[in-house]
Amino acid sequence: MTLLMLRLIILCKLLLVMTLTSSLPAVEPVRLTHDGSLKRDPRFVNEGKDVVYCYDEAPDLIRMMRIRLDETTPEPMFDNSGDKHQLEPFFSPDGRYIAFTECTGNLSARLVIREQQSKKDAYITHSGRGGTRSPCFSPTSDLVVYAFAETGPQHLWSVKPDGTDKKQLNETQGISNWPTFTPDGKRLVYSNSRENNYEIYSMNIDGSEDKRLTHNDLMDIRPMVSPDGSKIAFTSTRDGNYDIYVMNIDGSKTKRVTDSEERDDYPTWHPDGKRLVYVGERAGKFDLYMVQVP
Repeated sequence: MTLLMLRLIILCKLLLVMTLTSSLPAVEPVRLTHDGSLKRDPRFVNEGKDVVYCYDEAPDLIRMMRIRLDETTPEPMFDNSGDKHQLEPFFSPDGRYIAFTECTGNLSARLVIREQQSKKDAYITHSGRGGTRSPCFSPTSDLVVYAFAETGPQHLWSVKPDGTDKKQLNETQGISNWPTFTPDGKRLVYSNSRENNYEIYSMNIDGSEDKRLTHNDLMDIRPMVSPDGSKIAFTSTRDGNYDIYVMNIDGSKTKRVTDSEERDDYPTWHPDGKRLVYVGERAGKFDLYMVQVP
């Protein structure tokens, strides 16, 4: 192989990488919290006016909080939580329910679906020693999909908000996690580790037509479908660090939204589909940031 041919091959590979992943124009994010505590799982409520998130109130206690975008003082989401960890909240589109993971120890996580007005809870439990993960509601608010490892690796399950009609949705190798619905309710986007690293996939609600959307040697996790169904926001380590990315719903045109030397994670869409809130690490402190997606 001549030197010229070798240079051409290297140039083609570089152009391919630039085509697959590019950076969006730099937009200065807006900082929403200022306490620096370890945070996770932000979710918009009240038509995008409030954000609910979880933070480490103490080294052994995760608490759910709520903050208005036009104020700076967070308040507890629930009044009497006691010593129970609460994380991974997801609100039904009709505002009636909140689903979240609750635990009192390392091996006691269970899914709680709470009717917010009556405060009546449905508890979703399984056999085995694992815990439920990552609940999400369907667009019609009549179904909750979540992850659990009951038979073999962690699969996706569905249940009605009242706790009935529990079903396993998929059967794959690897760990399935972080499901999110498309707006028409027909498909789920999720991450799976069957390729020995987390990639993003989509499938029909019954588990059929499973399609791989990302092809990356490192980790693509926590996908969130945009309100209009055209894009997916997700966290990836493909460029050597935890950053936020967006891509088209079919996996094309991946673009990096954040570019920090520290960790940016847990992206979630504002209802307007033009902004993302995420947890950003700066100087070892963790806060919520909101950024425009051009």
